[in-house]
Amino acid sequence: MPLPDVNRTVIESVQFSAGPHLLEGELAYAEEPSDLLGAVVLACSHPMLGGNMHNNVIRGVGDGLADRGWATLRFNYRGVGRSEGPRVDVPRHMAEFWRTSHVPSEMDLWQDVQAAVSFLHPVVGTNRPLVLLGYSFGCALLPSACRSVLPAAVVLIAPPLSKHDYMDFTTVQSPLLAIVSDNDFTLEPEPLRDWFDRLPASKQLVQASLDNHFFRGHEQWLVEKIAAFLLEHRA
Repeated sequence: MPLPDVNRTVIESVQFSAGPHLLEGELAYAEEPSDLLGAVVLACSHPMLGGNMHNNVIRGVGDGLADRGWATLRFNYRGVGRSEGPRVDVPRHMAEFWRTSHVPSEMDLWQDVQAAVSFLHPVVGTNRPLVLLGYSFGCALLPSACRSVLPAAVVLIAPPLSKHDYMDFTTVQSPLLAIVSDNDFTLEPEPLRDWFDRLPASKQLVQASLDNHFFRGHEQWLVEKIAAFLLEHRA
């Protein structure tokens, strides 16, 4: 008996320019989508903490949304993996990072997010919705990217509010979904609620017990929550 047809996910290695640097990425999409819903750019966690496009959250969500009809692009920031740019100098910067949770020029990486948008949106068609998704540190880069593009939605997974200034999200007008684990070591309940209440746009906060900050074993759950939100707010 022949096996039923399966809608396979295609993963294609790509390169795109971010200023003088050529970045590596992976474009994921359904092999035979009945209807391409739109584009999702995924910004990963901090390079000093091993953040790259192969992280379990970024890969799991990217592939899962692709299987549901979204074209997704994950990528490595400049200097990470095979992306061009100054290499991440772990020995020199790690002591400073652990002391302050910051390294010089880290917020400039929003330009890599913008470059990913500029590459992906024309590929799927600028008439289709564009979504910006960040995990951990990647969340902090999204307000700057929103200044040059109006995404159909913004998705934040485990935004570390205690590490960066998230008040720029009060300028974001797109529908916003925030997903946090209720035992995340980077978040405290009162600052989270105060920040979320200040956001002016349509918004949803989802909290559950999800392996602290890392979501290991919960990737499929993330996909289901995000996919439902995106369908509800699809432009």
